[in-house]
Amino acid sequence: MWAMLDKNVYRRVDNVIVNTPNGTTQIDHVLVSVYGIFIIETKNIKGWIFGEANSDRWIQVIYGKKRQFQNPLKQNYRHTKCLSEYLKLDHDLFKPIIFFIGDCEFKTDMPSNVLNGGLIPYIKDFRQAQFL
Repeated sequence: MWAMLDKNVYRRVDNVIVNTPNGTTQIDHVLVSVYGIFIIETKNIKGWIFGEANSDRWIQVIYGKKRQFQNPLKQNYRHTKCLSEYLKLDHDLFKPIIFFIGDCEFKTDMPSNVLNGGLIPYIKDFRQAQFL
């Protein structure tokens, strides 16, 4: 999948640990380009996914069983804030993305940056240079 991105335009770093005043935070993927810094939280979750942008917990339903998990949007927001503060860069340069890699189906409307497919086209849609 990553091979579809031009290595002269996009640089990926995996499993980034950022020191924070409260300890550390772990970021699955950081993708740096002239179009911004993409912070990608991956979730390997199967089944039906229910979630609201502002709720604290989301729900996975698989084989009739419900399991709650932390809202990945809030988790990734913390990642973007911590990294922007650590690097002393404007938070607007960071593009948070939640990417579900398991065989899942969203049962509620999700924001455009919550994906279960189409990650590379989504990233390539950002065409306004942020860094010169």
